[in-house]
Amino acid sequence: MTHEQAIDLAPAFVLGALEAAEMAAVREHLATCPESHLEFETLGSVVPYLVESPDIELVEPSAALRDRIMAAAAADLAGRSGEPAADTESAPTGPTIAFPSATEREARARTRTGRIGWAMRIAAVVAIVALGGWNLVLQNDLTTARRFDQAVSRVITAAAESGSQTVVLTPTEDNQASGLAAIRPDGSVVLAMRNLPQTTGTEVYETWVIVGDGAPVPVGDFMVDANGFAAVTTRPTTAPPGAIIAVSREPKPGSSAPIGPIVSTGVGLAPSS
Repeated sequence: MTHEQAIDLAPAFVLGALEAAEMAAVREHLATCPESHLEFETLGSVVPYLVESPDIELVEPSAALRDRIMAAAAADLAGRSGEPAADTESAPTGPTIAFPSATEREARARTRTGRIGWAMRIAAVVAIVALGGWNLVLQNDLTTARRFDQAVSRVITAAAESGSQTVVLTPTEDNQASGLAAIRPDGSVVLAMRNLPQTTGTEVYETWVIVGDGAPVPVGDFMVDANGFAAVTTRPTTAPPGAIIAVSREPKPGSSAPIGPIVSTGVGLAPSS
């Protein structure tokens, strides 16, 4: 299976709508392909977000919703190709449906078949929109924000451990990369970074620990996609209070000393007594 074929199957894959052989082929591709597969993460995040969010009340869509979406998608695709749009006047649109009152919403809630069922229906609509060529940038942004929040939560959890230090990483000149980190008692660094330029080719970002006048010690490299986000836990090392944490952009893995530019730095601070 090629990368492009796998991307085309992403909406059906996350909904479990593929044949068993296709599901297996996509899983094998995801396990072996080095390219980005953000589409799977983006679409796959829709169902759990809708199910778990306490701020979203899931209501049954009207029967005419699918027809309106497909008509709009057909018009959009026709506009992209320069062909006349299909006649949508005859497409069933159904009557205008008023937003349900509180009493009506309560009645619907009592007759639901379950949050999972409605979430799957809404996820299917999202898949239809994606297949129609509509933009998922906003959903990508939401996914990235939630991933960064989760990474920050891991940093905070590590910082709460007895003997841990906290680090605020700020950009160096002409850079925008920033983040938070916690240095655990064993010297491992739990790092959450954002606004990092995407790595290409053999490029990596390397995390360094610098103690006093000593040489920088490399503790873990990582790559960054177009979202500019990174969540990293490094190897343990010696990192007493006052150690400097630095992130550099290196031309390839395995550097024993920084070769590329330092993009962000911070100093480890122990809790005040």
